[in-house]
Amino acid sequence: MRSRTGSARAATCMALLAVALSLTGCAGFTRWPWGTTQRWPGPMKETQSPLPEGDAALYLGGPEEVLVVRHADPVKVRPAGLAAGYPLTFYDKSVRVQAGAGITSAPGGRIEVLWPSGNSIVLFDATSGVVGSPSRGQASFVLQSVASARIDFKEADQVELPTQARLSAASGLFVLESVQPDVLRVSNRSKGPGEILFRDAVITLDGGQVVDLPMLEAGASPQQGDAGLQVARVPGYALSWSGAVEMQRENGAVRLRALGDHEIRAHGVRLRLERDETVVFEGLGANPAPE
Repeated sequence: MRSRTGSARAATCMALLAVALSLTGCAGFTRWPWGTTQRWPGPMKETQSPLPEGDAALYLGGPEEVLVVRHADPVKVRPAGLAAGYPLTFYDKSVRVQAGAGITSAPGGRIEVLWPSGNSIVLFDATSGVVGSPSRGQASFVLQSVASARIDFKEADQVELPTQARLSAASGLFVLESVQPDVLRVSNRSKGPGEILFRDAVITLDGGQVVDLPMLEAGASPQQGDAGLQVARVPGYALSWSGAVEMQRENGAVRLRALGDHEIRAHGVRLRLERDETVVFEGLGANPAPE
């Protein structure tokens, strides 16, 4: 009788131990209240169904083809027409893609895009863009975000910068760097000139020169000039205006005073003043105009 009782107790203990061990594997019973494994905050709710197509709809596939080479992880390629991309692994170092494909480099990554003409662009760190289709009127490459990039022109071509400004050159090496969240630095590391189409301004970047471009929320896509604008030149650049504006020249500077409705344009920036307000434009290194 005693042996049977001992065996029953041992069996009961073993059963309770098995149940306890099984419960420890269930995350829902290790937290209070029981029945949920989701901590705060709760699951994200979709705000749109179906999800937007993203770049796949904005940049349609084109006939142009490029070679993409991985130099350092992590990097990713999104083929044209697809909503998601895939990482390039160590055994899949290069791939050919068509216009409309997305190219992304994460922090620490480096990826290069090569064209048949010999032109190339290298994306460093957190930099991304889309292979453009010149046959559709696009630049050969569209940069969407830039931490650092290097563009090497062997033949005349265009690259679209963030905010839709365009960099064009016949040859030479150009380096792009994000020096501030809202400032992009473009450096010409070659002997030949390059041009940046920034709104209604054309910025000529000679060999060795550097320019800092503002990342305007309104965008910086090239715009056609207005034939009715009045133009005045300041050493190094030109400014224009329309409407009721009084212009005076002082020691190489141009002083504009608002008399009514007007618009002043300089270096791709549009300016409107209150009546009788004054703005002075002068070249770099010039003597300050008198107050």
